[in-house]
Amino acid sequence: MWKAIIIDDDRQILRIMKKVIPWDKLGITCVGEGTDGEVGLQLIKENNPDIVLTDIYMPIMNGMEMLQHSRENGFDGKVVILSGYSDFEYARTALRLNVHDYLSKPVSIETIETVLTGIIQGLEKEKEKQLDQEDLSHKLEYYQSLYSNSWIKSMMMGIEDQSTMEFKQENSHMVDQRHMVISIQIHKSEYEQLELQRPDWATIRNMLRDIHKKSAFTSLKNVEWVELSLHHSAILLSFDKEEEFRNCSKFSKSLVEDLVNVMAHSIHQPISIGIGRLKENWTEIASSTEEAIQAAYFSTDEHIIQCFEEIEQKECEIPKIKLDFKRPVQFYRELSATIKNNQFDQTLDLVETFTKSCVEKNSYLPYQWQLLCKEIWIVLTYNLYDNGINLEEIFDEKKVNRQIDRIETKDQFEDWLRKSIMTIADYQKMNDKENIRHKQAVDYMIQYIHDHYAENITLNELCEQVYISRNYLSQIFKKATGLSFNHYVNKVRMDKAKYLILEGNYLIYEVAEKVGFKNTPYFSSLFKKYTGVNPTDLLKQ
Repeated sequence: MWKAIIIDDDRQILRIMKKVIPWDKLGITCVGEGTDGEVGLQLIKENNPDIVLTDIYMPIMNGMEMLQHSRENGFDGKVVILSGYSDFEYARTALRLNVHDYLSKPVSIETIETVLTGIIQGLEKEKEKQLDQEDLSHKLEYYQSLYSNSWIKSMMMGIEDQSTMEFKQENSHMVDQRHMVISIQIHKSEYEQLELQRPDWATIRNMLRDIHKKSAFTSLKNVEWVELSLHHSAILLSFDKEEEFRNCSKFSKSLVEDLVNVMAHSIHQPISIGIGRLKENWTEIASSTEEAIQAAYFSTDEHIIQCFEEIEQKECEIPKIKLDFKRPVQFYRELSATIKNNQFDQTLDLVETFTKSCVEKNSYLPYQWQLLCKEIWIVLTYNLYDNGINLEEIFDEKKVNRQIDRIETKDQFEDWLRKSIMTIADYQKMNDKENIRHKQAVDYMIQYIHDHYAENITLNELCEQVYISRNYLSQIFKKATGLSFNHYVNKVRMDKAKYLILEGNYLIYEVAEKVGFKNTPYFSSLFKKYTGVNPTDLLKQ
């Protein structure tokens, strides 16, 4: 419900408006009323209403003074003035103070209802736009995070070339430290029809840093937070090598418990947290990542946090589950290379070769196929983003998650991955064809402008020739040239005019006509705008 207040020194008008205006029908709640501007100012401050209905002439403080103070204090709601006076100065002040409407009393309830309906429609559009902007902001933040700490992310996933890693690590502090990875997975809601909201990773990351700063455990040397996918994140902890293993593990679990308490206030969906084993060498970080993911897989409502070491000790209690899952690092690397180069046929060959080797080795159990799918999806997202492709534009994330949750065999895995890659390939081909068509359209337009600049060229005329809608063609042209259509046409005309003037064979009005202008003064003002000088002054330079 939208909030409104009414300010008028006539109590009878207040009662009538409060009673007769169809508030419920309009989706508005009247949250306050007052008989002077001072009371109104306080009501605005306390309620921050969306709409204010106010008179002008009132005791103590008039409506304009009230609105002036409110605007200065940041109030940006819609204001409707209901006044018995039609004073030009007040009307001008109302415009300056961004008043939505100025109605002269007496005014009918139908008129007020019509005005309020228009305001509500505008507010709803503004709210929708704000939500779209917030959603875009979240997505931009997410895809930006895909490249933040990119080499650390690659190292944690085990997909970076070993020689590159060695080069980057040659003088790094991480060489002389032990490392441990913590995996955090946000699960879909208990009811699939509910939207899975993106967690506020940035806030949680800052909270983690605060926890780290306040910690008395000085052997923790570094904390890196990496977002692996939209709802899957990982933490890399680096410890002093002098510290005992037992102390590092104990601290890690304590830190995660603190983090869970913090996350409980910002995430209202089920989470799983797994802690990998502490590794002596940075080259084993990917192994700790895998252990953390596996540990998170075995978390329950009662035990959100699971340590890989504890699961190993309970292996006898979990029949038919082996914990020596080996990440196919080489497959990930080759997959990354073919995806980056848009070599989708080779990608499909890789998938076939990989699944055949899995049959020969009898490598994976049902839950491990799901882990493979989730990691491969991260690899695809990570590499396609570099090619300007957003997987969210191709796939429905909730549907993908449901598909992965049903994969338990090699055949299901291969079928899912092949279909996903073919869908991406088709999308890329379609984009390539569309890009070629767009380039041809822009090339045609540029040539046409240079051939017909002296004529009355319109975008409507050209959109009919290239069979692309006017608005879309305008966007394509500006993206390709950096200039709007009209700006580009004028620039071509001014360049040609400059050449004709310097040639010295024509008078200014003749030049104007030759480049498509019948109005010489307008041509001269436009020429100065584009070149910085008047046409007549050009010859003097």
